[in-house]
Amino acid sequence: MGNINRAVCHLNIIGFRAAVAAQKDTALRGRPFVVAGATGGRALVLDLSPEALREGISPGMALAAAERLVRDLPVLAPDPASYAAMNREMEKIASVYAPIYENDQFGNLYLDLTGTARLFGPAADCASRILREMLERVGIRPAAAVAGNKLVGKIATRTIRPMGLIQIQAGGEPDFLVHQDLCLLPGMGPSLLRTAAVTGLREIGELACLSDGEAIALFGKHGRRLRDTARGIDDSPVVAAFLGERRIEKHLELAEDTLDFDVIRGALMFLAETGGIEMRGQKWGAGAVALGIVYADGVRVEGQEKLRRLCVTDRDIAGVAERVYLKAVVRRLRVRSITLTLGDLRPLGWSPDLFEIAEDTKQRKLQEAADKVRNKYGLAMLTTGAVLAASRRGPALALPGVSNA
Repeated sequence: MGNINRAVCHLNIIGFRAAVAAQKDTALRGRPFVVAGATGGRALVLDLSPEALREGISPGMALAAAERLVRDLPVLAPDPASYAAMNREMEKIASVYAPIYENDQFGNLYLDLTGTARLFGPAADCASRILREMLERVGIRPAAAVAGNKLVGKIATRTIRPMGLIQIQAGGEPDFLVHQDLCLLPGMGPSLLRTAAVTGLREIGELACLSDGEAIALFGKHGRRLRDTARGIDDSPVVAAFLGERRIEKHLELAEDTLDFDVIRGALMFLAETGGIEMRGQKWGAGAVALGIVYADGVRVEGQEKLRRLCVTDRDIAGVAERVYLKAVVRRLRVRSITLTLGDLRPLGWSPDLFEIAEDTKQRKLQEAADKVRNKYGLAMLTTGAVLAASRRGPALALPGVSNA
């Protein structure tokens, strides 16, 4: 029996936050508008309508610049509840057609259709059915691609966005990728694109032709990985990480961009405190801790650590978050915002492990006492020295209810 070719369907909802907003409020349809995480001089455009894109606005642009381009530009705040509801509906559709599916929660779904042809026909026909059902049930029109792996599928949807369907046949990946613009390649951020431009690299195929030595010389330690990406090499499975699982997400927009790690450490502890007390209040423990960090130039990086035992106390959450941060943040550039996600949440029983060490018992009891005070008087009434010290180092960590005098 020969090897079965993989069939991965990538659904790409361009401007997911804006698409959800327009589906929810029909008055927004056909109008330029943006979704921004904050207001004021430091706010950035998170997502935007197609009409706003045609006006010259782009994701990551300063909100002030966007407002200069479009007079009386509607600016919407993020709506996490609506995004979660939309994701649930899309996952219901995905689960009918794919035994395994992956959702990044921001408009990218991967469905592993390998071996489903007897049930739903060829993968491209199945993808077409999914698109029709998405439109009928949730009013969303994604771009869809069927390919042999997640990477090629993601690039393919970028070539046809904002909507449509494309299939890359097995073995046709090199011909498809060779003349695609390098900016479509995942992992090629502004800095790497500038490096590529200086050396005359414009197309994915040109990067794919580099030797190991040439790739490393141009792009450093990640050069070979980028070169292999340009060749369409990707054996990563479709993984249902965080899919359908309970999660708690906390976001902190720093009052001032900063490189001060003491301030960052205080911010991580503050996020751990706010997320931790909510999690424990619902009697959950975290099996995974993830961070999303936005640099001052708008570039976002992410990191995650999955845990062998549930993470429960603020101190433990902050410790894991700090490890994730140090691995994810490699640029010497100021940080603008941090998002902490407590995932893989499972029911928590405070009963100690049979061999629980005394220090764990002490921390557990200390956390219980702290939670009682905070639940009664508010989170700001009792915080750690790390948060207080960070808030007093300057205006960057101006936290609600925490004095930086």
